[in-house]
Order: sequence, then C-alpha cells, then structure tokens
Amino acid sequence: MAENTTDSSATKEQRKTISPYDITSLDNPGFTITQVQLKGDNYEEWARSIRTALRARKKFGFIDGTIKQPDKKSEDLEDWWTINSLLVSSIRNTIEPSLRSSISHVEIAQELWKDLEDRFFITNGPRIQQLRSSLAECKQRGMSIMDYYGKLKQIWDELGNFEQIPICKCGKCTCNLGSILEKKREEEKLHLFLMGLDENMYGTVRSNILAQDPLPGINKAYSILIQEERVKMIARGRDDEREVMALAARTRPRMFDPNRTREPDGRDRDNMFCDHCKKMGHEATTCFELKGYP
Repeated sequence: MAENTTDSSATKEQRKTISPYDITSLDNPGFTITQVQLKGDNYEEWARSIRTALRARKKFGFIDGTIKQPDKKSEDLEDWWTINSLLVSSIRNTIEPSLRSSISHVEIAQELWKDLEDRFFITNGPRIQQLRSSLAECKQRGMSIMDYYGKLKQIWDELGNFEQIPICKCGKCTCNLGSILEKKREEEKLHLFLMGLDENMYGTVRSNILAQDPLPGINKAYSILIQEERVKMIARGRDDEREVMALAARTRPRMFDPNRTREPDGRDRDNMFCDHCKKMGHEATTCFELKGYP
C-alpha cells in the first residue's frame, strides 16, 4: 500500500512540472498554431481550432483569462509576458493578410481574442440559417467524391455545434430516444449527400444505394461511391488511350509499296479493267491487242 502511495505521489509531482509557462521549440513568433485561417465568415471553425491547439499546450488560460497577469513584483511576470506575446503573434499569423490589416494591434492576447469574437462571431440564429443555406446549395458539380463529401462534412460538423441532439436529463428514459434521433440525423445526411451527386455520373449507383433496405450508413455509401469513381476513372483512361491510338492511325502516312504499279498520273493499275480483253491491270486505251505489241 505504501508503495502505491509513493507511485501516486510521484505521478502527481511529475504532473506539477507541466506548466503553462513551459516553452518548446515550436513556441516561436513565426509558428502557425493552426492551418485554418480566419477569413471572416469562418470564425467558428477558426476559433474551435485555436482552442484545441492552445488547450493541447495548456495555454488557453492566457486567452480566456483564467491565467491572469501577475503582479508587477511577481517573478512570473516576465514569463507571462513572453507567453502572452507569443500567443498574440501566433493568433495574428492565422488571420488572412487582407483581414489582418484591418485589425488594430493589441498587446494582450485575451483582449485580441475578445476583439475578434466581437467582430466576427455570429449569433446562433443567423449562423444556423447561413449553414442550412450552404447545405442546400452544396452540390458535387464536377468535384471528386472526396472533395464533395469533405465540403458537406465541414458544414455538418459546424451545424452540429449549434443543433445538438437533446439528451434526457431526468434519467427515466428507457426508449433510447437519443440513438433514434442520431440515426434519423444520419439518414438525413445520407439523402442530402446522394441528392447532390452529379446525375449523369452517379445516377445509377445512387438508385442502387437507395434501393437497399435498410439503408446503408453514410460511411458505407461513401465507400461505394469512391469505388465507383475509381472504376469510371479507369474506364475513362482506357477510352482516352483508344482515342489517341485511333487518331494516330488516321494521321499516320501510308507506307510506300514498291510492288504496286501505278500510271504516270498516279492511278493504281491493280484496280484498272480492260473492256476489250476483259483483263485487269490496264484499260482499253492502252490494251496491246488494240495498240499492237511492242
């Protein structure tokens, strides 16, 4: 028992050494903490990626205010300013250049975060309407299956942050309503995904998927469509190859055949017929029986 207590104490002691003030080789003013750039209308996606990245480094407290600026006499003040300045620089690096120029320079990371939230955060109602409009307009239109599905999923994920499935809080529900609602939402996603496919390319495979009972999950439908896309790409490649070969055959110059005899005017003697002697290879105008043998 004493040994377990010692191990537990050692673990706690080790965890205490992980501090928000720790700096790694990645923590520098030029480091990009997320690949998502703030463009204005994607604030929720951008803010979510920033939160995730900073929480992974235990530095989100500098943003939300839980790690407050130390007193002027505190030994941590200089370290606090170091981390704060790194965050200000890193956050500004994730803002689109054309947008960055319109944002005033703020030295406190929390104030910068609040300023961006006040400017670009859209309240739930208008944002939900905007996302639903984007879903209705999202069609494949020549995109690959992967790109089309990825675009849809990005909208679904953000919409899911606003429209979460209700969960029973009384603890008396026995009908598993949450799972039923989740399944219904997945079916809606499947229908939306299939409706946006290019009709001329995937109309048949879409009908085959919808004919299945029960309907497959959206991941299974995605897998089927990816395979269909690959088959079509292979077939298209073969058709292109045959077309190139046919074009080459049509444009290739005819080879000279020394055994074929021709008249001075270029006509082929093998196709000539003499009406007088009824023989091939010449015409009556040059027939020896009429002109005489040389």
